[in-house]
Amino acid sequence: MVPPAVSAYVGWVLRHGRAIWTVALLLSILSFWRTAQVFQGLRSDLESLLPSDAPAVLALQELRQRMNGIRVLAVVVDAGSEQNLPAAERMLGDLATRVRTLGPPLVASARVDIIEERSFFEKYAPLYVDPADLQEIRRRIQARKDWQAAESAGANLDDEPAPSVDLSDIEGRYRGRDPSRRLPANGRLSSPSAHVSLLLIDVPGYSTGTRQYEALMGAVRRELTAIGGTEAYAPGMTYGFAGTPALAVEELRSIEGDLTISTVLVVLAVILALLAFYRWWRAVPALGLPLLIGVSFAFSVASLPPFHVTWVNSNTAFLGSIIIGNGINFGIILLARYLEERRRGMSVQSALEIAIYATRVGTATAAAAAAIAYGSLVTTHFRGFWQFGVIGGLGMAICWATSFVLLPPLVAALDRAGAPKQRRRRAGSLTSLLASLVVSYPRGVAAVGVAATLAALFASRHFGPSRLETDFSKLRRIDDTSAGARYWGQKMEAVLGQRLTPIALLTHSAQETRALKKALQEERGRDGLLESWIESIQTFEDVLPSDQEAKLAELERIRLLVTPAMRAKLPPDRLSLFDRFLGDKNPSTVVPSDLPATLVAGLQERNGAIDRTVLVYPKPGQNRWQGTSIAAFTRKLRAVAERVAGAGEAPAFVAGQVPLSADITEVVLQDAPRALGVALAGVLLLVIAAFRWSRETALVLGSLATGVLWLVALTMIFDIPIHFANFIGFPIAFGIGVDYAVNVAWRHRLDGARDVAETIQSTGGAVGLCSLTTIIGYGSLLLADNRGLYSFGLLSVLGELTCLTSAVVLMPAVMLLLEKEIVNGTPAPAGPGRG
Repeated sequence: MVPPAVSAYVGWVLRHGRAIWTVALLLSILSFWRTAQVFQGLRSDLESLLPSDAPAVLALQELRQRMNGIRVLAVVVDAGSEQNLPAAERMLGDLATRVRTLGPPLVASARVDIIEERSFFEKYAPLYVDPADLQEIRRRIQARKDWQAAESAGANLDDEPAPSVDLSDIEGRYRGRDPSRRLPANGRLSSPSAHVSLLLIDVPGYSTGTRQYEALMGAVRRELTAIGGTEAYAPGMTYGFAGTPALAVEELRSIEGDLTISTVLVVLAVILALLAFYRWWRAVPALGLPLLIGVSFAFSVASLPPFHVTWVNSNTAFLGSIIIGNGINFGIILLARYLEERRRGMSVQSALEIAIYATRVGTATAAAAAAIAYGSLVTTHFRGFWQFGVIGGLGMAICWATSFVLLPPLVAALDRAGAPKQRRRRAGSLTSLLASLVVSYPRGVAAVGVAATLAALFASRHFGPSRLETDFSKLRRIDDTSAGARYWGQKMEAVLGQRLTPIALLTHSAQETRALKKALQEERGRDGLLESWIESIQTFEDVLPSDQEAKLAELERIRLLVTPAMRAKLPPDRLSLFDRFLGDKNPSTVVPSDLPATLVAGLQERNGAIDRTVLVYPKPGQNRWQGTSIAAFTRKLRAVAERVAGAGEAPAFVAGQVPLSADITEVVLQDAPRALGVALAGVLLLVIAAFRWSRETALVLGSLATGVLWLVALTMIFDIPIHFANFIGFPIAFGIGVDYAVNVAWRHRLDGARDVAETIQSTGGAVGLCSLTTIIGYGSLLLADNRGLYSFGLLSVLGELTCLTSAVVLMPAVMLLLEKEIVNGTPAPAGPGRG
């Protein structure tokens, strides 16, 4: 019999259904608005995945306080041919003039050439020559002058040739250091061979979002239209955007596009699945409306204290689709039992009473297990996991509550408007076929299950921490080199060459800067890892010449040696080279204010200081994507900084994208075992609390263990890497996987453990629908361009299939075999029945 408390509850929600729904709809208006705000804060940067006290995040905060942040947006024009290049340069010059008028906060500066930089170096070139090279130049000139004097006096008796004053070898060393050597003589940012020209726009600030970048790109398009577009200058020219801002906008738009498509497809696919299973169109609003309200409540509650999840990142952006796929499960089980009783002739209220009584414990246990699985991620420090855990855990609990509070009065109203038709169970349905297979061949099914499990154990024998993928290049969106920011980025590199964004080590004094650079250079010379990573190290001394007074004195001595007579005997090309080395006839020392802004962009602080930063430029190569190599390199940089600072002193901050990636690797490696342990322990305790120490407990836990083991084996067989984007599939598999086994076992117990076939056909069908909707939710990620999200979707779909098969096929077969082992004449344990 149904307990009086359940009957009273059903009566209460039916009597007050209108009021309950009025309150829910009013609250949903606020919750949908709040949810929309959360998704408007979508962020795709790595910083959003780490805790606020991570070393790399603290270093970025220090960087923002000290520096006027600069990101470069490149407008890249492909002229179509070298003949069109002057037209492209003219167009970009006109565009630059208009773009500069935009000013902050969109534009700090815009440039199309390096004329200012070249003029600066032509004027001050000698001060950038090493003292030893200046001394070598003076030695060569002195030797030539002595020879000429001896020649004039007739003292060169051995007919010795004149000592060479060729400085091309010295010039070659400095030419190799000049990053502008690939640019044409006119100083434009162009490549005649690639028929490409650039406009570089410096974007102020350290925006973690993309609104500023999108606004700037839109403004550039409007300004280009205002001057007539590319066709007004030459036919066949095309343009695009490159650089960090363009990549950020493109990455975010890709995620948003994937999110929109996945949401639409999930909703449509779930609706079709519900219609196919229930064959009652009113089942769609009966399940859908409470579900949507529950999902919106989950995001809005997560945005409130103490959680404060006011934005989502690339890891949590798809949680809406996932919660829809998971959260509908409770309503599916409840509605399936209700319709089963209605088709047996029960009244609306009686059917609701039986349905709520029969499903409350099983669905609550399943919801709690899923919430625990998601919630285990809250124990991690990785913010991408933490947000997933908060929103997912709240989503499971709230969707269960909305299913049992909002669904009963809505179903009653919809049923009165159009009752479900009587329907016989189809003999050829999938659940009927499964039931027949399990009942007819329980030993065969169990044998196949055991064989599959033994094979899975063998396939999984090498599964361990080494399976954790740390290659970040495999987690990016799928590269499209035929269009977009990466396509235009390759053209930009044809002009500027490939130089990666530097890592900034923020010191506390000029003395520490010098010591840190020296220590890094020494360590690089004896450490293979640093040598493989570091292309160059730059400080203020590389842009502000050192020993200037001594160099000026040396230059004066050289000028005194180069007499008019010597100059007259030098070939024009060598004379020109001499003049370039000797520089201005009245040289002066270089002070920071003399330096072009582009030379100090990564060094100059808000207060004008340029002597408290060490820039480490990494070499291009695959190791910059390898998480373990990134982490080891970052540890080395931090260790050198600590050694230079000394005991008790604050070391230099290590800031940049590389340290962010390193901290992500470190945090994930630390958090993964903890999350798995918490999820597993929580699910074990929950199942024991629900079933006590009983046969069902062993069956449910055995089903879960088998499903997860099969999943692990599939990742090994198909070589599916485990990384920070899809690792969460494992703790979630504990919760979602146990969901199906709990519902099957609970229904079997309620029916008095009498009929395994009936359990499979009734609850098994609903559980299969639950799994299908969940697979639809995860399967939507298989459409994502982002490879990390794709792999998460693939891992989760495989986990659904393995756990469902274990719960609906293997576990019932084992149940049947165990029941047949009961001593003849001993009745099966009685359950509470349907009432």
